[in-house]
Amino acid sequence: MIKHKSVNYIHFASIPSTNVWAKENASILDLQKLTCITAEEQTAGRGTFSKKWISPKGLNIYATLYFTLPKSYLFLHNIGQLLSISCCKCLEKMGFTPEIKWPNDLLMNGKKFAGILCEATSSAEETGIALGLGLNVNMPIELIKKIDQPATSLLEVSQKTWDIAEILQKIITTFLEDLDTLSIKGFSTFSPYYNNRLAFKEQPIQIKDGITSRKGICKGVSPEGSLLLVIPSGEQIKISSGKIET
Repeated sequence: MIKHKSVNYIHFASIPSTNVWAKENASILDLQKLTCITAEEQTAGRGTFSKKWISPKGLNIYATLYFTLPKSYLFLHNIGQLLSISCCKCLEKMGFTPEIKWPNDLLMNGKKFAGILCEATSSAEETGIALGLGLNVNMPIELIKKIDQPATSLLEVSQKTWDIAEILQKIITTFLEDLDTLSIKGFSTFSPYYNNRLAFKEQPIQIKDGITSRKGICKGVSPEGSLLLVIPSGEQIKISSGKIET
């Protein structure tokens, strides 16, 4: 079902945002391939809810995977979660123990080191996906301290430097395999893995979606990837979008 078996790479020394570039230039890309747009640095990197993503030169992964899916694709809302799973699989093989902060941030030791931003564009027949990944690889502690939330990097956790391109290649390869599985079997195939790595499980959390806020106990995710939250009344509800605040 998924046609993107080969990858086209586009690299920039400096760019405002890989996601913005992907969306603005989608018409010139080969839509029979997955295009990976990378940069040494971003001057206007963004995370979810338009938060700034600090992107110092040459230290981390700043990448956008651009590809298309059929309009009828049933698991569009799981694409960001899927990339978080693919990242976890690769990092576990490297000796790390990442956790997923629903829906698709990555933590280690309670500190964020990766974020995923999934944005969609629409045409008559297909949906374009700009799937952004920012992952702190070789970012030193003095730069990490400039981030406005608890953060870390692979360097800080392991005390060794890593090959950025090699890590990204492994993530892309794993993601393409996982995308095939998602398309055939759905997210329920991945939800047990996701639940095993879910941060704040059985803990009190607050969910904000920019408009409303809900408090409760995090119980995991449903087979379709929604967050299961037990609210003060004792009722368990499903949350389909938002951001966790602890």
